[in-house]
Amino acid sequence: MPKTVYSGKKDFLENMQVRTLNIDIISEEDLEQNNPTLKSILKVEKLFKENTEFNSKNQILRKLDGSMKAPVLNIILKYLKGLGKIIDNEDGSWTWIYAVDNEKLKKSYVDAVKL
Repeated sequence: MPKTVYSGKKDFLENMQVRTLNIDIISEEDLEQNNPTLKSILKVEKLFKENTEFNSKNQILRKLDGSMKAPVLNIILKYLKGLGKIIDNEDGSWTWIYAVDNEKLKKSYVDAVKL
């Protein structure tokens, strides 16, 4: 029997839920041609945190002041969407939905009426 790192109760390990990521399939060909750096991913995340919503990909590219190519941005958007940090709306707009550090959202969740 293999040893486990956690030496506590087995019930804990059996009932533990693992968060799975729904990262869209990013082809290896795309990554070979346009491999985003961590710096560029963090730049896009910061931009979304500051602005919350963008009407289109072109608006995001304009805010980046030409520091990123469109194919690289597409890969980053797929990655962030797969992590559950952004969503693409039906009208083509993009919205930041990741709210771990959003105090206003936490307060509204606590104050919400339970059904």
